[in-house]
Amino acid sequence: MCFSGGGGGMELDAIKLADLLCNDCEIVLLCKENSYIHEQYMEDQKAYACEPIMFRSRTFSPSMLFKVRSILKSYEIKNVIFFGASELKTLYFSFLGFDLNVIVRHGTTKSTVKRGPVHQLVYSCVNYHVALSQHLLKNAKSIVPADNRTQFKIITSSYARSDAPDQKEPAGDVQQLQIILVGRVAPGKGQVEAVISCAELDKRGIDFKLDLYGGIENEKYFKQLKSVIDSKKLGEKVNIHGHVPNVNEYMASSDILLFPSYGEGMSNSLIESLHYGLVCICFSNTVFPEFVEMGFHLLLATDRDQEDISNKLLFAVENLSNEKTKSAKNKELALKYFNREREKEEWMLLLKRD
Repeated sequence: MCFSGGGGGMELDAIKLADLLCNDCEIVLLCKENSYIHEQYMEDQKAYACEPIMFRSRTFSPSMLFKVRSILKSYEIKNVIFFGASELKTLYFSFLGFDLNVIVRHGTTKSTVKRGPVHQLVYSCVNYHVALSQHLLKNAKSIVPADNRTQFKIITSSYARSDAPDQKEPAGDVQQLQIILVGRVAPGKGQVEAVISCAELDKRGIDFKLDLYGGIENEKYFKQLKSVIDSKKLGEKVNIHGHVPNVNEYMASSDILLFPSYGEGMSNSLIESLHYGLVCICFSNTVFPEFVEMGFHLLLATDRDQEDISNKLLFAVENLSNEKTKSAKNKELALKYFNREREKEEWMLLLKRD
């Protein structure tokens, strides 16, 4: 089994899937040397092998090509689950001559159509395209080339709720409202929109704290975020924490997930928030309406409408007890849809066995 991690959330997802499958099959985790995924592997001392690869170009890398071929031969790999897109050009040539079951896992929305002769050749090695949601499945089918033997599947992510402290009771007059946003600090992830919405609460004298968790990946956007916080005079109420490993502990003690992202493939932070019964407020775009169709209670604002997301937040605060009662029902539904055994079984059905 072989994984190749992309960037950001894909790296975390590669580790999560390797952890999920390692008790049932041999895992070899491939990643870029000294990347986040490599550091996490070394820190956590996983129960499977990791093969870091040093390469400079993500478009085509001879060093990656030969290193991957060596790994495939050494471990007698039969299945490859690939997280990402850019490195597939190199991997196609790495795979030549091997009898492999190649699975490309789609976790983000792609905008560039890959239909030219080069992409036709490169994607001809793929047996399965696995998407995390209906939105991503539709996106993958519209973007990547496929022949009659290529299959498209949906395998939704899973999440195991930890034994973090139970969520607190609905905030009252003497409690500070706890609002959380989990996502990398980058354009389109919603931090600026969240701060602007919370400024409306401040105008009304509502006591709150907004905690932002996620790695800072775009310095220009980070400076914009800081500027908005300062202009709204919210320095004492908005905290930027960066990446934290135990975000579940903070979710368990929060009231609201405010997540005005411009679009997600299948949001891990939303899935986690549903497990803890948070009141979830998002824009109505990409995958978020699918959660409502599944039966989850969410407050969806018109896509990219700042006034509407602010109004949805104010509505949630003014009706917090009722909204938390409705959202508490999400916890049982989340256990059904995002069950780890279900995800593992669905992946195992795709894998080639000896």
